[in-house]
Amino acid sequence: MVTTVEVKALRKLGEISPNIYGQYFEHLEDCIYPSILDENSPLSDHNGFRKDVLQAAKELGAPIVRWPGGCFADLYHWEDGIGPREKRPLRRNWHWGGHEPNRFGTDEFLEWCRLAGTEPYINFNMGTGTLDEALRWMDYCNGQEPTADVLSRRRNGRQEPYNVKYWGIGNETWGFWEAGQMDADAYARKLANWCEFVRKEQADARILAVGSNDASDPDWDRTVLEHAGKYIDYLTLHTYACSVDRVSGGEYYAVAFTADYMESRMRKMLKAIDLMADRPQQRPIRISVDEWNIRHCVWNEERNGYDLIRKSPRNTQDAVFAAGVLNAMIRLSPRIGMANYVFIVNGNGVMNVNADTVVKTPLYYLFQQYARWMRGEALEVTVDSPRTKAPKPQIQFPHVQVPDEEEGRDVSFVDAAAAMTEEGIAVSLVNRHQTEEMKVRLVLPEGSRIAEAWTLHHEDLYAVNDFDSPNRIVPVTERLEEGTLEWTCPAHSVVLLSCKRG
Repeated sequence: MVTTVEVKALRKLGEISPNIYGQYFEHLEDCIYPSILDENSPLSDHNGFRKDVLQAAKELGAPIVRWPGGCFADLYHWEDGIGPREKRPLRRNWHWGGHEPNRFGTDEFLEWCRLAGTEPYINFNMGTGTLDEALRWMDYCNGQEPTADVLSRRRNGRQEPYNVKYWGIGNETWGFWEAGQMDADAYARKLANWCEFVRKEQADARILAVGSNDASDPDWDRTVLEHAGKYIDYLTLHTYACSVDRVSGGEYYAVAFTADYMESRMRKMLKAIDLMADRPQQRPIRISVDEWNIRHCVWNEERNGYDLIRKSPRNTQDAVFAAGVLNAMIRLSPRIGMANYVFIVNGNGVMNVNADTVVKTPLYYLFQQYARWMRGEALEVTVDSPRTKAPKPQIQFPHVQVPDEEEGRDVSFVDAAAAMTEEGIAVSLVNRHQTEEMKVRLVLPEGSRIAEAWTLHHEDLYAVNDFDSPNRIVPVTERLEEGTLEWTCPAHSVVLLSCKRG
């Protein structure tokens, strides 16, 4: 099968934000304790941080990490997580069960980010917290005057400000499961009030506001923008794919083409933003897809529904889906300004960690290499590829109805994006055909040729890297001395191409 991909080097779409390759922490089982912080491990440093995990995170190159949630954020009080660890209170983890020892708090998170070379993004507790509490958290992190909170930070070992830039106000505030649930008008008015004071505290803060559930409620987005559009920088989007059959291959196309559905969600939210763009004092607003992944579920006969299996490792099929989502974000540059994959460690994470081993999943390599290759300015691409009809998208999020028109859409087997980098042109190709390889012919500016190719592929859709076989799926890099304009992508694979002149 043959596909033609034309890269239009003169049609620049905008700067690709490095932050679309972001990651996410939350306080649930094995996500932080003991995988990130384990004071009793011989593999940990003086902070209690697992050195092997920290090194892998540094090599991953995540540009930004979100914390402490998520749902957990709207029940989290930051003062529980500062000061001597032995004096911090043990609390119930109301969302995820068990107990929260608060040993990993603000200073631990920000120091971990510094060591990992990543930007911190903190989510306020708007659900059960107060505006005063949020402002004091900012002062603790960024203040320089000798206030009680700044002096507390200094006693806790950090003399200089952390200079946190990114602050989220609320999380899924429309959800019945969320502490502090509100309707659009109540949230928007409270948001505007909080923003007013956040901007007074930190004029250059990057503020993220809660967008609608899966971009399914334009009225929510409009209301938020009406009241707070002059303050905020990002509207957040949460969207999750779902895998329920990891045996037969029967759901493969539904999973692979759910990336197209997610792109339609991004475009729908951008349309809502555009409708408000001409209002007086409206700031330029981008989207942060600050929760996304593909969740693995199994059928529960007792309750006649699907259960989420967080410890199910990422597989080849997941990589095909995730690459499609990253391509969509690149195509929509610069308007997708951030994204945070759920999670960086365990819990469907890009890394799986036990007491003595770090396993890099296929998604680890995917994020690492996209961040290295797909940067600079996004370029327009046209794809002439064999096509098929997409099954109904597989999503997993409460009370989201997939529109009927999403089923049976005419879709391309090959998905592509391109970037103009300092070195030349980079092209990302996803061959979504389940069984057939695809010969791709590139149309590039005169004199350009493929100089290097990176391929992520395994014959088995459900192959994983696990603790028994951590290197089952290892990407392959090939360098070409002569260069070419054709490349063959294996079935269900992801390929990155570096194209240079000469």
